[in-house]
Amino acid sequence: MSVGSFIDIGLGVIFVIALIVGAVRGMCRQFSRPLVGIFSIAGAIVLVMVLYPLFALSSPMKSFISAASGWFKKELYTTPVATAEELGAVMEGSYLGVLKGLSGKMFSKMEAMLVPAGLELTLGNFFGRIIVNIIVEFVMWLVLYLAIKYLLFGIKYLLKKITSVVVFKSIDKIFGIIWAIALTYIITISLIWTVAEIIIVKINSDNITAMFTGLIDDSAFFKFLHNTNVLGSFLAGLFGLKLLP
Repeated sequence: MSVGSFIDIGLGVIFVIALIVGAVRGMCRQFSRPLVGIFSIAGAIVLVMVLYPLFALSSPMKSFISAASGWFKKELYTTPVATAEELGAVMEGSYLGVLKGLSGKMFSKMEAMLVPAGLELTLGNFFGRIIVNIIVEFVMWLVLYLAIKYLLFGIKYLLKKITSVVVFKSIDKIFGIIWAIALTYIITISLIWTVAEIIIVKINSDNITAMFTGLIDDSAFFKFLHNTNVLGSFLAGLFGLKLLP
């Protein structure tokens, strides 16, 4: 038997165990408080990453950025810069002088954050944008976290009421199986395998990439899971990364 076949068997065993657990516990009993908390935190983070860029350049956001930038009134923060060298010269002689060696990266970041918003390239606007990003993203995350959390608790409450009727217990078990398999897929493929793929891609070794690509092609079940890893591809794309072909 090939290594790919052993991987298929191992994954098959994991998913069979998930199926059995889902059938025994049902949907309602799987909605534990820690699990709800984890999904609420992770779900809110993903939604913030998706939703925030949609209105990051809106007029209200620009007003918030301008207000935050107004906190930085010294010449150091209001002097426009056009190159990394000019940014380094502005920071030299101030407490920001220790960052002069990073002026290239800072300038690239300033361009990416300020130019699309039509804001002048100044340290004040740069710091203002960072402050607004942190505050708005945190508020968004908190609101989404609470919304997801109480939505899941609401679903759990409804399921508990429904499954108190004997007729619906079988439905609870069916949804329990679906939930357990989906959760196993998310953990093993969308998270663990996606992280492993990102590490493999970042290593940028032709031999290692070829080895893992070969393992995928040499399997059947694993290849199917890899090719259907839509969530993993989406998460990697948010960070500008690509997974193995």
